[in-house]
Amino acid sequence: MPGFHDGLIEQLRQYLSSITSTDLGPDDDYFTLGLVSSLRALEIVTYIEGTHGVVVEVEDLDLDNFRTAARVAGFIRRKRGEKSPAPEGEVQ
Repeated sequence: MPGFHDGLIEQLRQYLSSITSTDLGPDDDYFTLGLVSSLRALEIVTYIEGTHGVVVEVEDLDLDNFRTAARVAGFIRRKRGEKSPAPEGEVQ
């Protein structure tokens, strides 16, 4: 999206790129790409809890919440009760 920047997605994209040693895009599914093992997935959950101040409950452990940087950002925002930011120039 032109003119759209989401700092949370970018932070998560950088973190996920660093742990997978791959330059990931916001919507790259690192599980489908075979870049994340179950142990690495637990590290991601621990990172989310420690860095973003949310508690990941057992019922939250749906792979769809964690497949991409964009999905993780959406999950964090839902846990915090936040809305996703609108692209620049759009009103929510």
